[in-house]
Amino acid sequence: MKNYLSKKRELTPTEQQFKKKATIFASLCAFLLLLHFFIVSLVFTSSDWITTLIFSLLFIVPAYLSNASMVIMGGGSPIDGGRTWRDGRRLFGEHKTWAGLIKGPLFIGIPISTGIFVLFLVLWQFIGPAFQVAIDFDLYFLYNSLNYYEYYFIGGPFPIGFISLIFRIIICSYGAGLGDLIGSFLKRRFDIESGMPFWIVDQLDFVLFAILFVSIPGFIAPGLFWVPDINIVIFLIILTPSVTIIGSTAGYYLGLKEVPW
Repeated sequence: MKNYLSKKRELTPTEQQFKKKATIFASLCAFLLLLHFFIVSLVFTSSDWITTLIFSLLFIVPAYLSNASMVIMGGGSPIDGGRTWRDGRRLFGEHKTWAGLIKGPLFIGIPISTGIFVLFLVLWQFIGPAFQVAIDFDLYFLYNSLNYYEYYFIGGPFPIGFISLIFRIIICSYGAGLGDLIGSFLKRRFDIESGMPFWIVDQLDFVLFAILFVSIPGFIAPGLFWVPDINIVIFLIILTPSVTIIGSTAGYYLGLKEVPW
């Protein structure tokens, strides 16, 4: 524990203000998660809330992986080429590079996501009947058709469903990349230094664009793609910042991080 605590440092007055905001946001996120659980459980069932969690993670996992992988694969030429906006500040910043934007999803986000869903495809002969039994026993009211589970786990009837799933993975991954870039642009416009928090935008930019990109084919080809239902969208808007903010804040108070963001 002594080694962990040594990672903490004295915060500046500005950072102290950020610390207070981090604690407030973490508490708010925890409250919203619990509120969502109680509402879905009361209106439908607790099993529907668990299914909402599963569907949301299956839907957004390419975006999560791609957003993280852009940092790992980053480096090289910045996307903005050093150019500035009319306010005199960089368009995106030095850390937003072509390598991260292109290679992150291509080499990490898309392959790992595809591997996960290939595993589900292999196991679907066991997964599908298990969910059907639960549906037959009326454990679900909100998601009470096997079509929901088939869509989120394997994309739909094989093979066309799985092909559409691969396409969904690709556009979700690069939608997240574009959203992260837009978030960086906004951060520069508000003159927020690199490494400092830009509350909510930092956590939601990539998710909102991933949802937007995946929704577009749902309007064009509704037989192959679904527009995410409002329950999943709301849950992702609550879940994504909650994971980051609560995790970072808890890590700080446990002495695992220097700052709570």
